[in-house]
Amino acid sequence: MTNTNDFRRYSYQSDTAYLIDSFDFSRGSQAPKLRPQDKPAEKLKVRENQQLKSRSELKREQKNAFAKAVRIAAVAVISLVMIALVLHSMALKNELTREITAKQTSIANAESEYISLQSELNSLVSMSMIDKYAVEELGMTKMRSNQIQYMNVDAYKTARQKAAEKKKAAAEKKAQQQATKTKGHN
Repeated sequence: MTNTNDFRRYSYQSDTAYLIDSFDFSRGSQAPKLRPQDKPAEKLKVRENQQLKSRSELKREQKNAFAKAVRIAAVAVISLVMIALVLHSMALKNELTREITAKQTSIANAESEYISLQSELNSLVSMSMIDKYAVEELGMTKMRSNQIQYMNVDAYKTARQKAAEKKKAAAEKKAQQQATKTKGHN
């Protein structure tokens, strides 16, 4: 004996009415219809603890809970110290970067001042300025070609050596004369 509801159970997947119904449910612009839940939500049940713990078990649990709390506190303190160290190093880095920038700025200013002073010096010490000062202030004249003298360096050296030897000999002779005078008086 077959019932029409039995076939409907297997054929509704290709049924257009079912497809339109599912389209409206999943992609429609209207609020979706609520489907009935297959399983009812489990209700929270409260049970009383029927077993009593001994004093030693309670103390052990307290020690374990305290040890966990100490570990958590230690991890928190270590984390805070690490964060503080990172922040301190970043602040120190920023301070040093600021100092480096200030020094670089002062170096750049000093270099530009050096360049301006060097150009001012070059303008003051140019050959034309020296010539002008020598002629106008000191009353000098430019050198003429007949004033140029060339000298032989080797000849100059030998002449200087001979002059130095003569001077030395004269000094020795003078020293001997004074020595004989002092002997004669004694």
